[in-house]
Amino acid sequence: MSPDETSTIPRDGQWVHTKLGLITERARRDRKCKFSTLAYLLNEGFLLACFRELKVNKAPGIDGVTVRQYEENLYENVMDLVSRLKSKKFRPQPARRAYIPKDEKSKRPLGILVVEDKIVQMGMKKILEAIYEADFRDVSYGFRPGRSCHDALEVVDKAIMREPVNYIVDMDIEKYFDSVEHRWMMECLKQRINDPSFLRLIIRFLKAGIMEEGNYMETDRGTQQGGIVSPVLANIYLHYVLDLWYEKKVKKERRGYTKMIRYADDFIVCFENKEEAEAFGIKLRERLAKFGLRISETKSRTIAFGRKTWQQAKEQGGKPATFDFLGFTHYCTTTRKGRFRAGRQTSRKKFAQKLKVMNLWLKEIRNEIPLEEWWRTLRKKLVGHYQYYGISGNMDRVRAYYRRTELLAFKWINRRSQKKSMTWGFFRKYLSWNPLPVPKIYHRTYTLSVA
Repeated sequence: MSPDETSTIPRDGQWVHTKLGLITERARRDRKCKFSTLAYLLNEGFLLACFRELKVNKAPGIDGVTVRQYEENLYENVMDLVSRLKSKKFRPQPARRAYIPKDEKSKRPLGILVVEDKIVQMGMKKILEAIYEADFRDVSYGFRPGRSCHDALEVVDKAIMREPVNYIVDMDIEKYFDSVEHRWMMECLKQRINDPSFLRLIIRFLKAGIMEEGNYMETDRGTQQGGIVSPVLANIYLHYVLDLWYEKKVKKERRGYTKMIRYADDFIVCFENKEEAEAFGIKLRERLAKFGLRISETKSRTIAFGRKTWQQAKEQGGKPATFDFLGFTHYCTTTRKGRFRAGRQTSRKKFAQKLKVMNLWLKEIRNEIPLEEWWRTLRKKLVGHYQYYGISGNMDRVRAYYRRTELLAFKWINRRSQKKSMTWGFFRKYLSWNPLPVPKIYHRTYTLSVA
């Protein structure tokens, strides 16, 4: 393609961004509006802008093409991609299956897409967000613009500290991303979308399949973990299956206080009354089963938790139960003046998992590049850990992670050869010359106690 031809392509996709803003405005204004023309938004300028948002250091899909390689003939590639989208000849390639550690005993499957499919999914994600952000409820925090895990944790803290919360329903959907039924997913999408071309594109991605060790596997249900559009599709599914049901059915039938906080498929529900908490658990199982989902019984429970439970445990000499949410164990504790306070610390499972991942990384990297280079990456990894787990009341666990990481670094520095390469004394000197970032609290979420 000549320079004159490429200059005619709208390089920033500004036109589409303007259209997305209009779609969001219309979606907010008319809750029953169905959008019938969406696929045409996936034009050259918009997809070029989507490409520039891709991370360049990610692993390639089944074709082995990296982002850098695709960029070498970017405009020709995007023009060809748009041509196939318009003629409905575009078909996503199967995702390459990879695994990452989930906990000490299991691994999480990921689907790694080819670059071309990532570009299209990035565009689809933006279009879906423009429509459904107007519909999503306040109970949902996962994978949404302007919302984060720490926002969800702060809401949990405020509910426990300020409201009459006496029970926590802690539920886990078993293999959620693998269990989503495509038929119901399309029904959910049709509530707002009436564009056959755009819906066809979504179902083709859902049915694209998996390649694992050279073997192709069909996907007749589920959304691909690792796919760019998967988080928003997962949110749309649970918006109709769970969020709306909770707000229109559960909340209207309650007598006491209740609040749900959901991050993707991980959610808890606070209740004032025990009977309503237990009834919710039963009704929830029935509701999810209708849409092909199932509660993990080993990870789900209803516990007494809150100010009243803490007071009773204090009088009887017992200890209130705890629950895990978003990598933190939540427990009942006291302030310095002896008043009730909701506490949080890194859960034991997450703490062990993070150390295991760090240990494996140090083991693999120690001989690949010089110490000075991977030491800089180690500093960034520690800061990333602090930025997530550095929350009020969790300093002890963050410091423990820092100390254990120091010991692991010393261990693997001395495993670079059969001869011991660094004494503990010299290692301390090296730390003074090249200090690792010290633990820091990034999120202060203590809520004042309300009597």
